[in-house]
Amino acid sequence: MFSYKINDDLQLAIPRLTDGAALYDLIDRNRDNLSYYLPWVDHVHDAQAEIDAIKNDLARFAEGKALDLLIWYHGRLAGKISLNSIEAMYSEADIGYFLGKEFRGRGIMTMAARAIIDIAFEEYGLHRISLQCAADNLPSNNVAKRLGMNFEGCHKGRLILKDGYHDSNEYAVLAEEWAAVKGNS
Repeated sequence: MFSYKINDDLQLAIPRLTDGAALYDLIDRNRDNLSYYLPWVDHVHDAQAEIDAIKNDLARFAEGKALDLLIWYHGRLAGKISLNSIEAMYSEADIGYFLGKEFRGRGIMTMAARAIIDIAFEEYGLHRISLQCAADNLPSNNVAKRLGMNFEGCHKGRLILKDGYHDSNEYAVLAEEWAAVKGNS
């Protein structure tokens, strides 16, 4: 497995087709709490859907358009984190992620997000990373705050969630800010 070690407990890895069943199982076990903020979850009905998603992720990676990584905690698949929509022209990307309920409250997502931002700036040479989350999604807002990202504003009715449109908070950090921000977070 090609991976990026964060510490002895946590690593990020490029998904393999053989991870499809485990990824489906994680989504299926967490369907009730994931589907509210991630409406695509309702369209994932079997492991083949995740194998197909991994193929798409790998194709977008090969094209330089995205970086989707699985989060492994103590050897168990815990979630997924991505640099979505890598825009080479503007040298920016946004972060997306999810984490299984049983893995929450351990700082895993903050560490994974810090690592993928490091990758974005150091390996991809990007200039700006943003994170968008529902205004009422306190855990995701807290991840952005713990990372020291700048709050850029609230976009009214920007996100469509399971029960309709929601306001979206947007956070961002620039490459030239990251070293100082990372040192303080």
